[in-house]
Amino acid sequence: MYQLKSVNVDDLWQKDQGWDAERKSGRKFDDRVELEFWDKLAPTYSRQYNLYRDSVSLRDKLKEIFGEGKKIIDLGCGSGNFSIPLSKYSKEILALDFSPAMLKQLAISIKQEGCKNIRMICSKWEDYTEDYQADFVLAVNSLYRVCYMRQVLSKIALYGRKGFVIVRTLLRPQMYELYRDLGLSYRYNNDYILMPMMLWDMGINANVEYLSYTRRKYYNDFSAVEEEMKNDLGELSFLNFNDQLSEKFMQNAMEESNGFVYDSKRIVQIISYIK
Repeated sequence: MYQLKSVNVDDLWQKDQGWDAERKSGRKFDDRVELEFWDKLAPTYSRQYNLYRDSVSLRDKLKEIFGEGKKIIDLGCGSGNFSIPLSKYSKEILALDFSPAMLKQLAISIKQEGCKNIRMICSKWEDYTEDYQADFVLAVNSLYRVCYMRQVLSKIALYGRKGFVIVRTLLRPQMYELYRDLGLSYRYNNDYILMPMMLWDMGINANVEYLSYTRRKYYNDFSAVEEEMKNDLGELSFLNFNDQLSEKFMQNAMEESNGFVYDSKRIVQIISYIK
């Protein structure tokens, strides 16, 4: 009987996520660059990107898993897109994030909403050591800078006395369907494949399911569209397929008086484990 060879998931993670590269740069690998990125985006982040707002199915799923009156660690809480609404039916939310700028926005929202059961901590998850008795740990799109994923997942499983939920929006460009139709390569991330593999390797039989929702993005003018295409595809591919890209975009976008609107189907992965 044929047997699969043993796979070292840790080595696979290191290689696939670029942690074994000789030269590493950018916000994924540099804390300073990452903090500067969030300093700029923090004031407008919740208006531009809010998965809790955009996906009713995800909202319902989280309430089904958590129930009411629980203590939840919101790992990588950001400006509170999940912390604020979850606090409405939870006993307490421990909102943890690495970015002071994002926590500043969360503090503003806490005051505006009158939330009394959200406590903020500025820290990386790897550095967090408080003995906090959480029922669940929630991580929404917040594990993208993790080098040693096994240790992080073990810590999540340890802190979540009743379980945990990891939510990932599959990393694809806003216009990926357009690129795909033209046979063009675009950036994507295999983390949504590797994390369930690692959990299985750790003996944690987590449930994995997928939801979809429509994400709408606004462009002030066509030059903003072209700039995004260049960043997604590289300048050479963009120049070679410029006419086809422009035609496809105009076929799928909606033109308004103040620019363009482009809707994209997004896929959300929910990894949940209930003890």
